[in-house]
Amino acid sequence: MKLINKTRKTYIIYSIITFILSSTVIYFTLKRVIANKQDEKLFWDKEAIAQKIKYDYPLPIFEVDDFPLKENIKDTLYFKDTLIYQVISNVEKYELYRELTSVENLHGKTYRIVTRSSLVRNQEFILAITISVATVVLLLILTFFFVNTRVMRQVWLPFYDNLEILKNFSVENNQPIHLKETNIDEFTELNKSLSKLTNKINSDFNNLKEFTENASHEMQTPLAIMQSKSEILLQSENLNSEQISQIRAIYQSVQRLSKLNKTLLLLSKIDNRQFKDLEKINVNESVERHLEIFDDFILDKNLKVETKSTLEVEINANPLLFDIVVSNLISNAIKHNIDGGVIEILTTNLFFSISNSGEPLNMSSESLFERFKKESKASNSFGLGLAIVKKICDNYHWKITHSYVDNQHNISIYF
Repeated sequence: MKLINKTRKTYIIYSIITFILSSTVIYFTLKRVIANKQDEKLFWDKEAIAQKIKYDYPLPIFEVDDFPLKENIKDTLYFKDTLIYQVISNVEKYELYRELTSVENLHGKTYRIVTRSSLVRNQEFILAITISVATVVLLLILTFFFVNTRVMRQVWLPFYDNLEILKNFSVENNQPIHLKETNIDEFTELNKSLSKLTNKINSDFNNLKEFTENASHEMQTPLAIMQSKSEILLQSENLNSEQISQIRAIYQSVQRLSKLNKTLLLLSKIDNRQFKDLEKINVNESVERHLEIFDDFILDKNLKVETKSTLEVEINANPLLFDIVVSNLISNAIKHNIDGGVIEILTTNLFFSISNSGEPLNMSSESLFERFKKESKASNSFGLGLAIVKKICDNYHWKITHSYVDNQHNISIYF
């Protein structure tokens, strides 16, 4: 969840709680205040009636049962809510009243004085005030919400702009990052830290790239010399069998070291995304070309090759890298196949897969694509072939999978 949305959600929740609580408090406060005022008015009316009886006697009296009451009854005073039956505009209904009943001794007689006031108008008055105040509060909340949202968007706009710049940042461009300036201290401090960090990343990347290239280049020269001298020594006539065997071991080790150096350099270049050139590549033509290259190895193991394609498949990739992918997969299918086995190659516009017969793995499918993980015991295998294929697939966001079903290994690349 975005920060601005989380802030808005929190604001809305607390605003709703505040609105409900404030409306409730306003309603019951008004009800209490008006009830007290109404009781005061009823008491005042009772006092007025009592004074009227006391000083303006006799007073017209409504005929009420048991009125006046017996003498010498103690004065009493109490309030209550009651329903009074009324007929208004030919409509019969009960209406809620507030009632004050008072028993007083006046002129030696006991009187019961009852005063009433309608609560209906008071309720309507309370609801009108409550709704009016609640409406004002709600409008204030909504106003603050929209103003706050607008302000937050303006405040966070530089952050999101700089975030988009960071998403597009790449060490391959070898360019310093230019973040948008802001007058907010926290964002300014963040921009400074990000600028320092990206500059350090660019510097470290360039240093690593130069070191890798220089180390590889400097290693190739002595390796070439050692290989050349070993070849000369092997052609010498004054060597016994033991010396020839030792020199041949040196020669093979130098070849192995040279190949390993080139392979690791290739992995480093792929990691550094130095293969940027993209071309349209016909997958079927690439497969056929590499099958011709490996034709002798296929015949040597008496393998049966079957190719299937639903259509002419073209992808955008670096030609060198895709050649490495196809070459490594076909080489792997031949190397780990059984004599008289089968190789099946299928190409579609969605994926490319190659299957070969063979023994089950002694490791997991995930480990198969790790560096220096190899199933073969051959000394000329580094366990880097499939690691390079995996690295190239990651570079182009292709998905590569391995499975073993019915005594067949299958490696699929989904474009």
